[in-house]
Amino acid sequence: MIKALLISDTHGDIGIINKLAAKTSADLVIHAGDFGFYNESSYKHLSNRELLLLVSHSPYWKNYRVNKQTERDELIKIVKEHELLGDFADYQHGHQKFIVPVYAVYGNHEDVFVVRQLKEQPDIHNFYLLDEDNVYDLQDTGVGKVRLFGIGGNFLPSKKLLDKPIAGKAGKIWATLHQFGSLYQKLGNCESPAIFVSHVSPGKEPLLTRMILHFMPNIWISGHMGAPYTCVWNQFTIHEENESQRWLDEALSTIDALPTDKLMPEAQLAYELIQKELPDKHHWFKKLWNINLPDVENGYAVLTFERGKFTLDSHSYLHVS
Repeated sequence: MIKALLISDTHGDIGIINKLAAKTSADLVIHAGDFGFYNESSYKHLSNRELLLLVSHSPYWKNYRVNKQTERDELIKIVKEHELLGDFADYQHGHQKFIVPVYAVYGNHEDVFVVRQLKEQPDIHNFYLLDEDNVYDLQDTGVGKVRLFGIGGNFLPSKKLLDKPIAGKAGKIWATLHQFGSLYQKLGNCESPAIFVSHVSPGKEPLLTRMILHFMPNIWISGHMGAPYTCVWNQFTIHEENESQRWLDEALSTIDALPTDKLMPEAQLAYELIQKELPDKHHWFKKLWNINLPDVENGYAVLTFERGKFTLDSHSYLHVS
């Protein structure tokens, strides 16, 4: 048996990962992005808007009158005073350690320079980045080998899909076609039970959903939406089959205008996957389950693999007025 703690959107509160892993007796953690990939260098990389968001989304926002006109130096002063970038640097430098393996994608609010450091020097104790270069096989799950893979960042159906990875600036990161094509090549024939992790939700991104259906995961874990509880669904539970098909087909028009004549092979492969006819409907319509996680301050979930089955426990902090 393996118990996986599922969390998302820690936004720099890295210590909560160990606390919840211990509380749930988890064997590993799967994190769906907005991790808090910042360190001391991030002050010079983040835009004023990202600095403002750090302040306005913190418990201290009522103490300050900040807005779009607030000077950059003032925003940095507030962020430093309350350590709003979080404590990921402590784990990078080895001052703190994760107590169980942590597998994570990056979110849309991260410092791309820090993520690049992670790829160049992936030596943080018990930390494993999920991206186009890393596919992990979880063993001893009770259901055989389970493949774990993912692509983080935002998903923007625009020319930004054609950027070179890792794509991002000023505290924002987005996914690219090149990454999805590279990951598809790396997976090969994925016959094992599989878990895909993204930051954005498949319920909001039909173009992304259309592509990932060809990766054939059994479970899709995401975050980003900020709902105060875990949402679990598949297409069969929310749509008629023709409605789902139409939703996925209509998304194709959003990339018709992309200049695709000079795509690298990996990006071309991903573009072709998007265009490709959908696989067996029995799988994508009924068998692929989506788990969308709340911000960690609002809850988490525990996914257990045992005796050939997956079970899910959801824990949310609902406030009913």
